Amino acid sequence: MAYKYIIIDGDSQSSISLQTHVSTLGDFYFSGYVNNAAEGLNLILEENPDVIFLGTNLTDSSTESNFTLINELYKYMVVLPKVVVVSNTKEVAYEAMKYDVYDFLLKPFQKIDIIKTLLKFKKENGFKSFLNQTAVNQIEKSQPVLSSSFVNHPAPVVEEKYAFKENGVEKELVKVDFQFDTEEIKNELIEIVKQSIESKPITVQTEQVIEQKNNILCVKSYGDYRFIEFDDIVYLKADNNSTDIMLNTGDSITAFKTLKYFESSLPNDFERIHNSHIINKKFVSRIHLGNSDCYLNKGKIKLPFSKSYKDNINAIIELYASNDSKDD
Repeated sequence: MAYKYIIIDGDSQSSISLQTHVSTLGDFYFSGYVNNAAEGLNLILEENPDVIFLGTNLTDSSTESNFTLINELYKYMVVLPKVVVVSNTKEVAYEAMKYDVYDFLLKPFQKIDIIKTLLKFKKENGFKSFLNQTAVNQIEKSQPVLSSSFVNHPAPVVEEKYAFKENGVEKELVKVDFQFDTEEIKNELIEIVKQSIESKPITVQTEQVIEQKNNILCVKSYGDYRFIEFDDIVYLKADNNSTDIMLNTGDSITAFKTLKYFESSLPNDFERIHNSHIINKKFVSRIHLGNSDCYLNKGKIKLPFSKSYKDNINAIIELYASNDSKDD
């Protein structure tokens, strides 16, 4: 089976070296190279690669903000390609882990490290491909999986069955004996079948996921869940590749999402007025056009607004001005 990969890296020489090493494996073919995040996003959506080699020295972003490209992908893709981060320094590895990347490679590349990463990918993807094409349909029908497409052995013998639920629907998993040469290989495949069927086929970030439901913003970080009512949020402030959510109580909560993400996902009560700020219109108490200032929470908070978001400020003024005229 052939796999498609792309390279997004500002270092063209190391990208050539990477292509040379990958080409020795045969099953991976090169599908494009760009040196910046903006073109990288377009290339990913156009090519839909299996593997992305993502550098940390892109021409249009800093080291700290490189991984925002991964956040962008969640807007358009249900299952993300495997992202392998490549960097000149080990310090970036910790930051990469927050984004649930598949692997990390250190420059200058060692051929054996690349081989290990891609062989691991082939092993995992090979089993999944087999299960998706052959096993899943027959398991849902409670039939044994035929092994002829995998190895040349007689039909397997059903040993036992497992009951489980998927999306609230009762299903049954059939454990079968593929009659492999070793017990270890057989047990490994059975375990992969169980995990593949019982797990949800959607990739999510382990560090941070944002959800909205019933006027509640749920900020999840590892095992910590914070439930925030929209009416309690005064404004949001950008901080590199994270966002500080400022509450009416004076507390703040950090979410590992960009301000651009919130701009497109928050309800209509929120308006962006600056590259660094989104405000809750319910807390606006004064707008000074001459000084380009917006006051919130009865004047306790003063935030600047920029000319590029002047239309949003005018919309807020018109909203409250129209309400005032109705009262008259």
